[in-house]
Order: sequence, then structure tokens, then C-alpha cells
Amino acid sequence: MPSDSTDPNAPKVPLTAIDDFYVQARLKENNIPQHLKIRIIHVDDDIIVLDKPANLRSVPGHADSPIDTTIKLHRPSDRLTAVEAWIQAIKSISPEDNDSYKNEHVKELLHNIRRTNNLSSIPRKLEPFARYVFRNRKRLLPSHVDDELVSDKNNEPPQKKQRKNDTKQPSMPPSVRSAADEAFSIIQRLHIPLMNLPTPTEDWESAQGQLRLLGYGDFANENTHKSSTTTKNCKLHVVHRLDCQTSGVLLFARNPESASKLCKSWRERDAVKKMYLAHVMCWPPYENQKLEEGTIELPLAASRTERIKWEVRELDDGGKPSTTKWKIYKEDADSAEESTKEGVVLELHPITGRTHQLRIHCAEVGSGIVGDSLYGDSPVTWDAGNPAVLRLHAQMLSLRHPRSGEQMTFKAPKLW
Repeated sequence: MPSDSTDPNAPKVPLTAIDDFYVQARLKENNIPQHLKIRIIHVDDDIIVLDKPANLRSVPGHADSPIDTTIKLHRPSDRLTAVEAWIQAIKSISPEDNDSYKNEHVKELLHNIRRTNNLSSIPRKLEPFARYVFRNRKRLLPSHVDDELVSDKNNEPPQKKQRKNDTKQPSMPPSVRSAADEAFSIIQRLHIPLMNLPTPTEDWESAQGQLRLLGYGDFANENTHKSSTTTKNCKLHVVHRLDCQTSGVLLFARNPESASKLCKSWRERDAVKKMYLAHVMCWPPYENQKLEEGTIELPLAASRTERIKWEVRELDDGGKPSTTKWKIYKEDADSAEESTKEGVVLELHPITGRTHQLRIHCAEVGSGIVGDSLYGDSPVTWDAGNPAVLRLHAQMLSLRHPRSGEQMTFKAPKLW
């Protein structure tokens, strides 16, 4: 909801309860399970902050990837690489197909592209493809070049002799651009099925996707919720992520400038403060040594044997410095005394941001986080119908607003 302030650099205030009602109503329309619905904490023209539930992806992925991330995925033997599929798509364009295209320049372009000796040199993105066609128009569109020369001689006024140092590049004629766009679209339609790509997730299956359903991001339409100064909903930019099983505060940038400043803040470790809560059944420093806070410094590196896991490894063996500060979390005066009955809740402050850092550090010092299927002492069986909850929650995120520089703190309550 827009701020009443007249200062254009001032961040907008958080959404009101009415706006939250709107959000939940829109998500309900898409039949999203209640336990997987996001809750928006704050929105303005530069950032969106939300509370992500456990077992929801931060960003879109592949729908057929398992919830149990210990399962290894293997690339199907019949799947072509992107380049192989691109070459196959171009080769599959037959002369008979060309007869069905009404645009003569498109027919000619597809025919001559197919006759190119090195098909792998043809760009697979639209803009480079269009420039490639323009640079090679004498070979790919000879009839168009002839028409262009005749038109130039008949219609253009005489020009002064061009100087030798004048390196101004000729502009791409609209007809060449149109033919390149249509040809690229035809090749791409043939290209994508040949790659046999995994099915992408639906929008409701990720936090970023649910924001799109609400009108934030590149699939927004004119009837969706917008802020006062935003004329259109631009692409959302990922600044950081939470593991699928981790719940809590998650932030997205709404424009490239904000994304750049926020990513810089994340690299400068003192500029962003994060606090997580973790439930562990056993924590020797507290139970045996009566310590209520401390620091864990264990270098981490990607596992050499398991694709998605990380492990403790010495610095001289490729490990990266990894530091986590911890202390016993006290919701009230009596919580610490009773915490050992059903485990301990820790307040974790990651100084570095290695993959699975908090989960590994907790597992190395104590019993691991409750519900951790990768590193905990008692891994749970992940069931898609009734998934267990990893008791790791990103409760607080504090940073400077990318536009105004104001220090802002966002919190999301844990549900366990």
C-alpha cells in the first residue's frame, strides 16, 4: 500500500490487513493448499518481502524433482543437449514446410539457414539470431538485398561521400527484423520438444510463482494489484533463497537497480543481518557445559560423493570458511529451563552464507535440526501427501532499503 509521504525516495509502508485479505483471496482462487500459501509482509516499488511456508520452493524449478532431495537425478540417455536439439530442429525444416509460409522472405531465410554448413554457429537467442541474419543477409536473404538496393537507388536522396573514419553501422530494415523474428519462432517451436526438458513447476508451487499469480512479476496483467508509482509489473529479481524445506522471511527485488544494490549488500556481510530459529533435540554446549551462546567455525565444501550435499572439510582441502553465531532462544523467562524436555530452540546468526551451513553446523555440534532428512540424527521420511516440517525458520531479516537507505527489519513468526 503506498505511503502518505511526499518523499519519492521514502519506502512504502507494509500491506494493510485489507491487502492481506486480498492476497489470501487471490491465492484461494488458485486452489493453493493453505499450508503452502505465502504471506506478504511488505511491498513497495523496489522490494517485496514475504513469509514463505515450509516445503514451498523459493523459485520455480522442475515439477518432477523429488521432495526427498537425497534422491539423485540422472539425465535421460535420450535427451539431446540444447545445441544438438537446435541443429536437429533446423535440419527438420523441409522444403514442403516452406510452402506453407506466406512470407516469401521467411521461406527464403529458412531455406538458406538449413543449407548453412556449421549449424551450431547459428545463435539460439532471438537478438543474436536477428543480428546474425542481418550480418549475413546477402547469403540468407539475397532477394531482399536486391529489393533493398533498388529501393535505395529510386527513393533515397543523394548523400555526401562517407568519410573513412565514419564507422556508423547500418540499421536493420523492419522487413529483415520481421523475417528473422518469424523464422526464429518457427525453429524454436521445433527446438523445445526435442530437448525433452523436465516439466516446469506451476506457479503455485513456488513463492515467486505465487507472486506472479498476485500480479507481481513478468506474468502480471492490467487487472492485478499494483503500487501507485509502478506503471507496469516488471520481472522479479532473486536476491537470495531459502531451502524448500526452510520457512520464513524471503525478499525479492522489483527492478534491476534495487537488485544490484541488494546483491552488493548480501556480499558485504555486515550490511545484512539474518536470524534463524532451529529446533534441536540435543545441544551439548548448553546441556553439558551450561553455555548459552557461542560461535561455530567449521569450513564447508561441496560433497565429493553426493551431488546436493555439503560437508565439513579442512581449508587446505578445499573447505570454505563458515561461521555461525548461536545462542539459546528464550521466548519468556521459563522457556530456557523447560527447553531440554523437548529439545532446545537455538537462535542462529549466519556470518557466512554457505549452502546448508546452519543444518551442517547444528548436526556437527549437536543432534541436527528436527526434521532434517539430509544431516539430522533421525532423518524423517518425506511424504508428498503429508510432508514433515524441517524446524528451521528464517525469523528476521534486517537491511537498508535500496532506494532510501533506511534501515528496515522484517519478521515472520515460527509456526512450530
